[in-house]
Amino acid sequence: MKGLVWALYVLMQDPGAAAAPSDQMQGDRTLAFTGVTYLNKASCANDSATFTKMPVRDKLVGTAFGTNVTYVCVIQPKPGHYRE
Repeated sequence: MKGLVWALYVLMQDPGAAAAPSDQMQGDRTLAFTGVTYLNKASCANDSATFTKMPVRDKLVGTAFGTNVTYVCVIQPKPGHYRE
């Protein structure tokens, strides 16, 4: 996968924002790049699982009670690799 890297993102969701289970895609979600990239999927997946398992009190301050925090891996172009 030349020119691609695995990137770690944080996904925050306010569970109270979705009116019903069928409205899950309508909930209040935020997806943000952490600035961390990996050359292989396994390393990213390992860190993602480790951070997701952390207690919320250790990784979240100043948000609404009940906000869910999950870390996900997304494949993306290497920074600066694709230029016009």
